[in-house]
Amino acid sequence: MRLPLPPPSVLEAMGIKPIPMFMLSAWIKAATRCGFNVQPLFKEAGIKIDLIRLEEARVSPLQLISLLEQCVALSPDKYFPVMLGDTFAFESLPEIETLLTTSPTLRDALKAAELARLVVLPWLTLEVRDETEQVQVALGFDIPLPQLAGYALPLHLVIHAAMACIRKFGRTLQGSDDGFLGVMLKSPRSDRSAQIEAFFGVPVTFGAEVDALVFERRLLDTPLEGAFPALHEQAHYLAEQRLGREAKRQGVSAEIEALISRDPGLLALGVEDMAERLNLHPRTLQRRLKDEDDSYLGVLARMRHKLACQWLRQGTLSIDDISIKLGFSDRRAFTAAFKRWEGVTPSAWRDTQA
Repeated sequence: MRLPLPPPSVLEAMGIKPIPMFMLSAWIKAATRCGFNVQPLFKEAGIKIDLIRLEEARVSPLQLISLLEQCVALSPDKYFPVMLGDTFAFESLPEIETLLTTSPTLRDALKAAELARLVVLPWLTLEVRDETEQVQVALGFDIPLPQLAGYALPLHLVIHAAMACIRKFGRTLQGSDDGFLGVMLKSPRSDRSAQIEAFFGVPVTFGAEVDALVFERRLLDTPLEGAFPALHEQAHYLAEQRLGREAKRQGVSAEIEALISRDPGLLALGVEDMAERLNLHPRTLQRRLKDEDDSYLGVLARMRHKLACQWLRQGTLSIDDISIKLGFSDRRAFTAAFKRWEGVTPSAWRDTQA
């Protein structure tokens, strides 16, 4: 049975905040390619778009997932998620596009993609696994929603769209499909499998343990023709500035979360030191958090929960190491906190993510 989603105010309190509607043109183009008009769906969902103030437009990420599911149903002959990913462009994010297109190597481009992810889809995760000669670019989710599986969200549709987008930019930067080996999908084979295989044009493994694009390791550090170091550095600075502006627009709690996401060591800061970093008086910081129905301790607890789930899901850190990185006195204290968050121990939760 599919659980009903909490109301928007509760979702925001959990850290699931509305995201910018930067993908508007891609939705319109993808729907056109699939033979339908997306505008009625936006209208029915109550999403109002003002092109003059497009940067201010916000939409619930979970609402977008619902729309994605509807678009799939309206397009039996073409698979909408891969069309959406393939048509996505950073038209309203020129600094992100420049950051990607001037990357010296694919490794640098994937670092740029991480910044783009934080701006466009902050609840998506991207991890580069290059321990062998075959590199995996693994995708997942970091949605701080307890009992996430119970809501039966079609998250695989987002994964497929993101993979198509990454593949598009990878092909553009590299200039060919050379070295692209395959696609791994956790979702089982379905009536859309043939469309997915036709789009990617490489072997696709369904029912895999991870969602990932697979390519030859040598491609990571092969110099790219579009490399432009000076512009790349400037674009990186501007992208960081945009990320900071977006966090400020969402409120001071989101600004703190963004800082900690980039540097988890900041979890050790007290409210005075964090206020200094934000160029605020401690009382001003606490007042602003109160105005957002939040608190500094609440933000830290939320970020510890978020990072704990992220690191447990990645599986590269031991539970003891995660406990230390999150600032707990010992593993028992971490386990007790995690049981309050998820209802099970960290090791049991990790087993469910395999």
